[in-house]
Amino acid sequence: MADPSKNFPGLLHPLTLMRRARGLPGLDYQTIEPTELPEPYRQLLAHEGDMTTRLENHHRTSIGVRRLRSSNDGKGYFREVILETDGPTVKAVEYGAIEIQLAQLPQVAVDAVVAGKMPLGTILNQGRIPYSCSLRGFFRISPDASIREAFGMDLPGTLYGRSNQIVTRTNETIANIVEILPPA
Repeated sequence: MADPSKNFPGLLHPLTLMRRARGLPGLDYQTIEPTELPEPYRQLLAHEGDMTTRLENHHRTSIGVRRLRSSNDGKGYFREVILETDGPTVKAVEYGAIEIQLAQLPQVAVDAVVAGKMPLGTILNQGRIPYSCSLRGFFRISPDASIREAFGMDLPGTLYGRSNQIVTRTNETIANIVEILPPA
């Protein structure tokens, strides 16, 4: 796992940046080791792959995006999303904040990202775009009203998440992601 303190603006980036832009305070969280993640969070978070595939396998259904907020300066694309199961019963399975470097993607993938209908993992996998994940760290977090509202539910005092970086074969950053899971 990469050292989150090196060459990076913080473990919860880009979530911290997005919250600051909305005038929200920082979140109360603690960095933890993967061994401190209780199940099923350890199985869902402690891996070197994309979360979309892991969540689809766990929930046995495809995953879609409900975009909460987004901004695009033509170079970097930022969005806060809820990933949800598809099907007759829609269930929130992840709250995420992502910063995507559009220049690292082919135009068809850029168009799909900006359309906001599919998770980045799905876009990369369907487009056969080579990438790897570099975990920056794991955390437990006390959800504030904004995160509880995003999930659309009352949540317990502690949730678990990870900070991840998706990179190209030449180690160029495609995306920085914060992923928080709802209660198991």
